[in-house]
Amino acid sequence: MKLINLDYVDFDSVKEFILKNKIPNTDSVLIQIFHSNQNISKLYQVSEQLDSLLPNASIISTSTSGVIADGSFVDDVIKISFSIFESSTTKSIGYSSKNIDEIINDLEANYITNDTKLFVVFANTFTFDSTSFIKKLGEKFPTVSLAGGNAGDDYNFKKCEVFTNSEKDCDVVIAVVDSSQLKIETKYLFNWQTIGQKMTVTKAEGIKVYEIDNRPAVEVYRYYLGSDVADDLLTFGIEFPLIFKDNGVDIARALVAFDSEEGSISFAGNIPQGASVKFAYANVEHIEKQNREMLLNDFMYKNEAIYIYSCGARRQMLGAFLNEELADLNDIAPTVGFITYGEFFHDTLACQNNLLNITTTYVVLNESSGSEPFELGHSKIEKNKRDIALKAITTLVSRTSDELDENTYYLKQFRKAVKRASIFSIGDENGIIKDVNKNFEKVSGYSTGELIGQNHNITRHEDTPIEVYEEMWETIQSGNMWSGLLKNRRKDGTTYYAISNIVPMFNKDGSFREYMSIKNDVTELEEYKVLLKHELDTTHKSLKENLNYTRQYEDAVNSSIAILKTDTHSIITYANENYSTLSGYTLDELVGKSCSDLRAKKHTLTNECDVIAQKLSEKNIVNEILTNIAKDGSEHVFNSLFYPVEDLHGRVYEHLHVMFDITEVIRLNKEIVDTQKEVVYTMGAIGESRSKETGLHVKRVAEYSYLLAKLYGSNEEEANLLKQASPMHDIGKVAIPDNILKKPGKLSPTEFDIMKTHARLGYEMLKHSNRPILKASATVALTHHEKWDGSGYPEGLKGEDIHLYGRITAIADVFDALGHERVYKHAWPLDDILTLFKEQKGKHFEPRLIDLFFDNLDKFIEIRNRLGEKGEFQDHAYALL
Repeated sequence: MKLINLDYVDFDSVKEFILKNKIPNTDSVLIQIFHSNQNISKLYQVSEQLDSLLPNASIISTSTSGVIADGSFVDDVIKISFSIFESSTTKSIGYSSKNIDEIINDLEANYITNDTKLFVVFANTFTFDSTSFIKKLGEKFPTVSLAGGNAGDDYNFKKCEVFTNSEKDCDVVIAVVDSSQLKIETKYLFNWQTIGQKMTVTKAEGIKVYEIDNRPAVEVYRYYLGSDVADDLLTFGIEFPLIFKDNGVDIARALVAFDSEEGSISFAGNIPQGASVKFAYANVEHIEKQNREMLLNDFMYKNEAIYIYSCGARRQMLGAFLNEELADLNDIAPTVGFITYGEFFHDTLACQNNLLNITTTYVVLNESSGSEPFELGHSKIEKNKRDIALKAITTLVSRTSDELDENTYYLKQFRKAVKRASIFSIGDENGIIKDVNKNFEKVSGYSTGELIGQNHNITRHEDTPIEVYEEMWETIQSGNMWSGLLKNRRKDGTTYYAISNIVPMFNKDGSFREYMSIKNDVTELEEYKVLLKHELDTTHKSLKENLNYTRQYEDAVNSSIAILKTDTHSIITYANENYSTLSGYTLDELVGKSCSDLRAKKHTLTNECDVIAQKLSEKNIVNEILTNIAKDGSEHVFNSLFYPVEDLHGRVYEHLHVMFDITEVIRLNKEIVDTQKEVVYTMGAIGESRSKETGLHVKRVAEYSYLLAKLYGSNEEEANLLKQASPMHDIGKVAIPDNILKKPGKLSPTEFDIMKTHARLGYEMLKHSNRPILKASATVALTHHEKWDGSGYPEGLKGEDIHLYGRITAIADVFDALGHERVYKHAWPLDDILTLFKEQKGKHFEPRLIDLFFDNLDKFIEIRNRLGEKGEFQDHAYALL
C-alpha cells in the first residue's frame, strides 16, 4: 500500500495531484480529510469535489485540534490523505441519531465480512458516547483492530464536525477495511507519570465527575493546581489528567468541560464511580528517552503507512517535544492523523477496545513485508526557552516525586510494622479515639466501632491514680512523649497491663496533628511479678525457703519443657535434662553441636534455620513447629519458641529455644486424617458398588484428580485434599433406587431426572461436616456433573463458576467410566474416548484442563494400567498416537 498527503488549495490542484500520482477510482482507496479552523461548508465542498473525481473511493473527515502529517502537526489547514491499497477494499459509513446497538447491528448486517481487519472511527466528542461504543464494538468484533479518536475543535470545546461523502453532520463515521493480506499493529506512546495522593471518585455519571474524595471535582483541581488553573480549566487543566487502572492498564482522562456552579468536570471518556485516581504530569526527559528506545525495539524495517491520533492535552503540554515524537514515527513510515480529544486503541492481546487520553496512539499498516532498514533521524526539533524550561521543571518534579514516594512507601511499611507489633491507637487533641488496630481490639475486648469516637479513658482502670493521667496529659500537651506502665480495664471488667508511649504528632508548620499511642501488653509479666512477690516476700520467708520455691519453679519448667540455648551462630551452649532425655544425647554431646544438626532434612533443605536466625538477629520472637532427629534416628516434633536475648546495650548475644514436645499430638492427628481418608474411600466404594462398579474406580479417579490438580498449578496440600475427597463424587447414588441405578438399558427422561439427583443428595449428606476432607467431598459431589458451557447439572453452573474440584473430577470420572464396563454399556476403546474429549473441549470440559490431559496422556494411561482390574481390556491404541 501507499500513503500520500496533500494540502488542499483548490479543485484544480486536487485533480492534478490525483492524475500525477495515478490514484485509481476504486474501492481500494481510503480518503481521510483532516481540517483545522475551517468553515464546514467549504469542507463539504472539498468532499464533493473528491467524490466527483473518485466516486468509488471511501471518504471520512473530522475536525481537529491540529492536523498531523509527514512528521509534525500543523494548524489552519485542510489535509487530504490518500491510502492506496493493493489487496484491500474500503467502505465508509456515517451515522446520525442512532443508538449504539442500532449502529453495531447495521455494521454486522451490511458491512462486516470474514476479511474485515480494521475500523477507522472518528466520533463527535460532544454528541456521542464513544467510550461505550468502542467497548461494545470490541465485544462484538474482538479480532478487528481499531484506530481513530474523538474529534477536536481547535480547543474551543464547543462543536465538532465528522462526516463522510454520503452523510453530513454525523455523530460517528467509520471506515471499514477488508483484506486477506493486510497486517496491522496497534500501539501507543504514553509516559505520563502519576503524582500526589491517591483519591477516590465518590460521585460520577458517564463522562461527568461530580465529586472526588467527597469534594466538588473543581475544588480538588483548585486545591492541588491553584486558583488560576481552576478558574480557566479548559486552557490549563487539560495538561493534568486523572489516571486510573482498567484491567491493569493505566487509563488517563483529560477534561473537556466543567461546570463551576455544580463543581463538576466532564472528561474525554468515562471515569467509573469508585475508581482510585491520581493526577499525572509529563516527564519530558522520560518521554524523549523511552519513546525512542521503544520504537527502536519495536521496528527493524521501514513500513508502508502509519495513522496517528495524539491527544490535545499531550500537544498542549509537550509542544516541540510532540513534533520530535511525530518525526520519529515518520522515519518508520509515511504518517497522517490528527490531534484528538481522546484516542481509540485496540488491545490485541486482550481483544478489547479502550478510549485513551494523553497518548499518541498509532496503527501501523503493511500489505507486504518490508526489507529496508530504518533509522531514527538525528536532527533535533528546534526548541524555545519554554520547551527547555518545561523539561527542567518536569525532571525536577519527577526526581522529587520519586524521592517522596520512596519515603512515603517506607513510612507506610514502618507504620504497618508498628501497628502489627504493638497496641496502636490515634487520638485527637481532646484524647478522642480516631483509629485503633486489631491488637487494641483484642486486648481491650472492644470492637473498632465501639472505640472510635470514645475518649481513651474508656479502658482506664479505677486503681490507676488520677494524678497519673494528669501528669500524662501535661507532658504530651507540652509536646513531649509520655512513657509509663498503665493498669487498664477490659470490656469484661478484667485487668491488663501495658507499657505505654504516647507521642504528640505535628504538621510541617508546627501545628498539632494528633496523638499516637504505642503500647505493649505486659499483663503476664506483671502477674508473674505479683506471684513472685507473694511467694518470695523476705519478710515472711527465709532465704532457704526462697531458694526452695525457686528450685521448685525451675524443676516444674524443666520437667515439662525442653530448653536449649545457642550463641548467635546457632551453636548449643546449654541444654536442660528434658531435652537431653528426649534427644538421646548427653549434655556433653549437645554442647558445641550446631542446632541445625538436630533438624530433620526437610528443614535444612529449605534453609528454615537460617531464616529463623535472621529473624532473631532482627530481635523478633519466632514461633515454629519443627521436627528434630534424636540420636537413635527417631523423630520428635516440637512447638518451638525462639527468643533473642539481649545484653544491656541492646545487642542480641544468645538465642533461647523453648520447646514443647507435640509428637504424640501430631501422631494422633495423622491417625485421625488417615482414618478420614479410609472412611472417604470406603464410602466412595460403597456408592460405586451399588451401581456394580469396583473400588478401583474411585482409586483411579483419585489418582487422576491428584495428577490434574498438580498439572493445573495447585499446591501439594490442595492436590492431596482433592485426591482424598474425589472418591466421594458419587456417594449420593446410595439413595437412588436399584431399578434405576442398575438398569441395563437407557434411562427414560423421568428416570434420568431421578438419577441426576445423586449430585445434590451427595452434597446434602456431606455439607454439614467441618472436616476439610468431607467439606471438599461435598463440593466434588455437587459439582462434578456441571459442564463448562453451563449445560450440566444440578445448578447449570458455567466456566470458572464451577469449583475447580468439580471441573477436575468431571474429567477424571468420565475418562475412567467410559473406559470400563458398566451395567448399561460396554467399555469404550481409548481412541473413541480421546475423540470425545477433543469434541467436548470448551463444552463439557475446561479447555485448559483438556490441554493438560492430552499433554500428559502417558501419565494417565500409566495410572489406568497400574490400577486396572483383573481381566480388564488393556488399551494399546495410545501407542499408535
